[in-house]
Amino acid sequence: MSNQRFITTFAGTLDAKGRVCIPAPWRQVLTAQETTGVYVCPSLDGDSLIGFGGELMSAELKRLETMDPVYSEDYETYAHLVSYSSQLPIDENGRVRLPDELIQAAGLKDKVVFVGMGIKFEIWNPDTFAPVKARRLANARAERAARSAQELAARAAMQAAAAPAAPAAPTTEGTP
Repeated sequence: MSNQRFITTFAGTLDAKGRVCIPAPWRQVLTAQETTGVYVCPSLDGDSLIGFGGELMSAELKRLETMDPVYSEDYETYAHLVSYSSQLPIDENGRVRLPDELIQAAGLKDKVVFVGMGIKFEIWNPDTFAPVKARRLANARAERAARSAQELAARAAMQAAAAPAAPAAPTTEGTP
């Protein structure tokens, strides 16, 4: 298992022959995973492509091995990555030829965006990705704000529990 991951975001192009150049750092990740070429499939939402190496494919195949291929209702769902992936060769210039159906599925034009997602990466049309990027950033900020609020509440509760009890005020009831 490689500890290298697909990180950062790269701008790229889709040439007239349907080729994209996999970013050089990511080709190193694929090599470290002993992947011949790169696996690419449509994303589940259909707006982008998912790219990945042998590590993710092996993990998905192992997950499928634990399921009954005939009677498991989840088998077909989890087989998505295996069923719809194309293993594409990378040429000497780092390019892969995307199948036409994948180009159409993701609405790719002349410009593309490669988005690192750790064990996988995405290939987007920049126009389609712009609102997704904004939504993801807003979700991350909201998650951070929620976690900060939880941490503050937990700290306040710990401080309140650790504070010494205030002495009881003397009562004046029953005194002449």
